[in-house]
Amino acid sequence: MKEERCAVLIRQIHTELEKNANNTLRQDDLTMSQISVLIELEKAVDKQLELKRLEQSLHVAQSTAAGIVRRLEQKGFIEGFTSPEDKRVKMVRITPEGLSCCRKAEANAQKVETDLTAVLTDTERAILVSLLQKVRDSFL
Repeated sequence: MKEERCAVLIRQIHTELEKNANNTLRQDDLTMSQISVLIELEKAVDKQLELKRLEQSLHVAQSTAAGIVRRLEQKGFIEGFTSPEDKRVKMVRITPEGLSCCRKAEANAQKVETDLTAVLTDTERAILVSLLQKVRDSFL
């Protein structure tokens, strides 16, 4: 029997996780990209960031970030404004509605991770997380 390749296994796991997340997020009319923006804003000081900083942290093009932000603004999950220090800088801030969606998505993500690693012992889970971090860090 041929040994399975790590990249194929990771891709299969990613596909299943993304499918599950998108199905759950669809209830709130959100996508993974949109919830990623809300999570970044929720973690930020004062729950706000420069649009440029969002682009960098999400590793997406300016046009992609602007589109995600525009859709989230239309849904009332974030609000855009100009920086008080520099009117050329666009800022975005999460709204209370956005925070609510973010917290709901985080709770779901925790449940999914618990389900995903339920077949592992605590030691195996810790090893898996450590190895995944090591692989991820090799790309940074």
